[in-house]
Amino acid sequence: MPTTDKTIDSSKTSILYLLIVVGLIAICDFTFFVSTQQYFLAMLGALACLSLHLLPIYFFRNKIKLYLFLLIPVFIFLPLNLASIILFDVPINDATLVLILNTNPSESVELLKGYIPSLIISFLLYGGILYLLIRRIPTKISGMNAKIIAIASVSVFLLLPFVSFEGGSYFMKLRTRYYSIFPTSVLYAGNAVFKQQRLMNSSKEQRENYVFHAKPETTLVGKQVHLLIIGESSRYDHWALNGYSRNTSPKLSKRESFISFSNAAAGGFITEFAAPLMVTGVGADNFDKHFQQKSIVSLFKEAGFHTYWLSNQVDQGHIKVHIDEADNKYLNLSDSKATRNVHRDMELVGVLKKVLAESSTKKFIVIHTAGSHYDYSVRYPDEFDFFKPSNKTIRSKSADKAFKNVLINSYDNTIRYSDAVIDSIISLVSKQNALASITYMSDHGENLFDDSRDLSQHAYPVPSKYIAHVPFFVWYSPILKNTFPNKINHLMKHVNSKISSENIIHTLPSMSGLTYPLQDSLKNITSPYFVDNEQKILGANDKVYLVETLK
Repeated sequence: MPTTDKTIDSSKTSILYLLIVVGLIAICDFTFFVSTQQYFLAMLGALACLSLHLLPIYFFRNKIKLYLFLLIPVFIFLPLNLASIILFDVPINDATLVLILNTNPSESVELLKGYIPSLIISFLLYGGILYLLIRRIPTKISGMNAKIIAIASVSVFLLLPFVSFEGGSYFMKLRTRYYSIFPTSVLYAGNAVFKQQRLMNSSKEQRENYVFHAKPETTLVGKQVHLLIIGESSRYDHWALNGYSRNTSPKLSKRESFISFSNAAAGGFITEFAAPLMVTGVGADNFDKHFQQKSIVSLFKEAGFHTYWLSNQVDQGHIKVHIDEADNKYLNLSDSKATRNVHRDMELVGVLKKVLAESSTKKFIVIHTAGSHYDYSVRYPDEFDFFKPSNKTIRSKSADKAFKNVLINSYDNTIRYSDAVIDSIISLVSKQNALASITYMSDHGENLFDDSRDLSQHAYPVPSKYIAHVPFFVWYSPILKNTFPNKINHLMKHVNSKISSENIIHTLPSMSGLTYPLQDSLKNITSPYFVDNEQKILGANDKVYLVETLK
């Protein structure tokens, strides 16, 4: 006799509801690849996701609701991943997780304001629709339907690697295909971040025992002051002194003893990667090695300098391990007056003035600015609202192309403000009557809806050329030029050479009269033996890109 168990519903409609609910998981990858016009990958991604999540149906054929219950974490993460893709063109990856771990509520609000109401409404609608769909799904499905779903899923699962254009063995293609789709992509990213955190902790003793054996290459007397300024989201081509049509650098354009290099590249596409690469010089190919060694801060400390780290950012994780090397730290200006939940970079100049007044005759100072970090309009005061209309008066969403001109006006105002900040720092240091230098390099650039991809900001997994090409400035005092004229001549000779953040740790100490065994003359811009650097940048998921290949 036929079963009367109403918990079993083998109708086509009920099976369709089940497929729709599971199919929702595939919407993330499908949306991302369609938005980037990779339609074949959109189809493959959707099929891979469906096959992966339909495979267990046969084993849960008598407890379908239990299987859906086990998928609750996936359904919770799904709208977050989809929102990241729709709003910022970026699926959740290792860089996203690092940013989440190392940010604060104020930065999050700056990024998401304007989106919050629509996000809340969308999440509520999503939850309601999901609930109604799941109610339509039976507790059990027939063995025959379960077998059909299982056979189809296994077939797709095993056949997809054969239609992949990527190289490698069959099992490598299989692994790549299913590690690159949601939610296994998030698990993969989480595992990568966990491994980095574990490596960071396990390398602590090795890092603490690291020695540069740095020393002065000649006897120097008198006061010595050297600064490394780490900029934020500043791109090369939006500085007037680099040829930009707008007057974004009215002060630095007039500075003497000032060099702007034309072909410098960032080491990483986000701050959490770029800053450690800059201060350690390990290179984008060897990012994990930065855990195992100290930074330029300790190099100067070994040579008898008193060291400082002044920061206007929330420097955690990868960056913090090197901040801790400094003798004195002024982080996020916790003792200063906040400005709309953030601190403006001119406040750093006030702290620097106090540092320069301290008694030590040899100082090395790292200054990490907020620069041009979004929200652009918050980074500068009203008197620097030069290009209008800006987000000071017209509110827009961070990735809304309709307000491109407003966003660019706001961004350019941050450059003008950075120009004033750097110029003020030079003025302070120049009054020290010291053998002194100031080196400025931005951590990475910024996307500003530059082409048909409509990219904004900088967290897109594959860096663009606008992210890689960064401003790199050097100012030197008259005493330094008189002491090391050949070094300055070599700097000027290589103003158009290929340079990356990797060159900082080889160049800045040399310019300061320091030497150490691992200093590479081929990477030292003050050396007669310097050669063009191979410019590489670290993107998401541990992928390294040649800058010259970026679009």
